[in-house]
Amino acid sequence: MEVVLSGDSPAALTAGILLLSRARSFGLVQLKVSIDGDPQDITPVEGPATLHSTVLASCGVGRELGQGPLVVVPGPPGRPLLTSLSKEGLGPWFELDTSGRGSHPGAQAFVRLSRDPRPRARQLGKQLRRFLADLGIPAEPALLDLLFAAPVPPLDRLALTLRAGRAITGVAGTPVHAWLASDTSEFPDPLPSDVPGEVVVERFRAGELEALLGRATVRGRDRAEDWLEGMIALADSDGGRDMDLVGALAELASHVGLLPSHGMLPPTAAAADAVATGLGRALGAHRGERDASQALRHVFEFLGGRFVQGEEHPIRLGYSDPPPEGVERWRWFVEGVDRAATRAEDLWREVMDRPS
Repeated sequence: MEVVLSGDSPAALTAGILLLSRARSFGLVQLKVSIDGDPQDITPVEGPATLHSTVLASCGVGRELGQGPLVVVPGPPGRPLLTSLSKEGLGPWFELDTSGRGSHPGAQAFVRLSRDPRPRARQLGKQLRRFLADLGIPAEPALLDLLFAAPVPPLDRLALTLRAGRAITGVAGTPVHAWLASDTSEFPDPLPSDVPGEVVVERFRAGELEALLGRATVRGRDRAEDWLEGMIALADSDGGRDMDLVGALAELASHVGLLPSHGMLPPTAAAADAVATGLGRALGAHRGERDASQALRHVFEFLGGRFVQGEEHPIRLGYSDPPPEGVERWRWFVEGVDRAATRAEDLWREVMDRPS
């Protein structure tokens, strides 16, 4: 009994692996699975990348560094870590910097501030690093990319960054609500996404951030105002070079200000939580199989799958051509893998329903 799949796509490899794995689990060693195509033509899908995927993990992709359904595909040092927080990677993808420069403009501004030759600028960077450390977030540009740019709501970004930071350092840090005053009845309106730092400064000078500042404890408000006034003075001398950092932090703070004084951050979804807590491993993943497609090929061949050419009636999976490298290629890859998993279920039923 043999199933011949068409094409050299990762989807065909996934379907083949799932069929062979199930056949082995049922003791059906007579089932053979082949792919009509040249293994040298398999589309590469390279890391570094991380996501939560039960299908890919069960197919042996990224299991050396991952844990459970967490998939970690290594890549060359310095290349952005391609990341998805969605189950099976089927939602948005984004990049986390691994070079120490940051991908989000706010993270880049943080790095510039911390390395600035001006003592006052470095002092402002140190103040911010100390505050983040109090929360349990190490001063890692990739974590700031997660905090500022992950495609989830602001409070979810903060919760995930805290999970990632505390998993890396092992330090719980001060709870966010410890910085919120309990004797206030006025809640601020949240600032819009990507609010310019210059707008934040204008509103601060006009007294329009009073409701937000009033949500902080006395100590917290003092630290926030001192830091913001320092950034304003710095901007007067360098033309507002690091205002992206002011805007990114102000947006987050305005959403934190909506929490009750003893409120909690929203619980993180299982897939996003797994990615966040495994981020430390993913950021340092440089050794191992860097091509997810080749990882699939190795498992397919290990299970007894083979490649053939010239079959007359292979089963056509019909997946689209791959886009260029990067997040688009990974999105194409996981979508094909997901469809292949569904197709494998249908093929298995067809195999089992065949007359012996």
